[in-house]
Amino acid sequence: MQKIKTFIKYIFLIILALLFLFPLIYMLICSLMPSEEIAPMLDFSTETYKSIKLIPDTFTLEQFYQVFFRRSQYLLKFWNSVIITFPTVIGQVVVSSLAAFAFAKLKFPFRDKLFFVYIVLLILPLQVTLVPNYIVLDNLKLLNSFLSVILPGTFSAFGICLLRQCIKYIPDSSIEAARIDGASYFKIFTNIILPQIRGGLITLALLCFIDSWNAVEQPLIYFNDRAMYPLSIGLADIGNSDYGIIFACGVMFMIPPMLIYLYGERDIESPFTTSDKL
Repeated sequence: MQKIKTFIKYIFLIILALLFLFPLIYMLICSLMPSEEIAPMLDFSTETYKSIKLIPDTFTLEQFYQVFFRRSQYLLKFWNSVIITFPTVIGQVVVSSLAAFAFAKLKFPFRDKLFFVYIVLLILPLQVTLVPNYIVLDNLKLLNSFLSVILPGTFSAFGICLLRQCIKYIPDSSIEAARIDGASYFKIFTNIILPQIRGGLITLALLCFIDSWNAVEQPLIYFNDRAMYPLSIGLADIGNSDYGIIFACGVMFMIPPMLIYLYGERDIESPFTTSDKL
């Protein structure tokens, strides 16, 4: 009886996993179909699929060849996404980890009140801060540059709150022992704090990556030059006849976040494990 329950449970989980993975699988399959084969499946009058085909009549890599070698505008938008995302991720991880260490382990005037302000900023939706950010960036002459998206994304209240909770799990005794041995705060931060919050750092990096990689509102508002648009916006500029190109760009767009997740999967699943063992 127990074996039957286990078998049913696994069957249910497999079906559930396939349902969640179906959009990705279907996008990959359609990226290997010619546009002429994809078009009959779509009904643009109702914006629905008339039919779904999981086995292509013809396998082709023509759309990937077009994206990588013939139509440079799509590859350029991909690199625009890279230019926006990676500096934002690196900057946010560095700034958030330093600020979180200060809020969690250092004592200075108005520390808790200042952290409360960060909590308030965390509650505010992105759309509320777009106009103030636009005014500040305009005064700094940074509009229509990649820095207009990178800088606001670097100073994130969410990253500080997340890493502060990770650092609070680290006993104060380890920091006090290091101070007695003559270690500076920077050495404590690099040699004691960072190794113990590896899971939190990777989790923040992935979440920041996804947020920046999928950015739509900020580039639309801060960029005047359409050539600077990332691929998250560029997908909407593809013509309705280039169905294969749309799916090929979609596959190319989802590969980087998947690789980052697979790299840090263990740490992401248990960001507090290292600290809890202390």
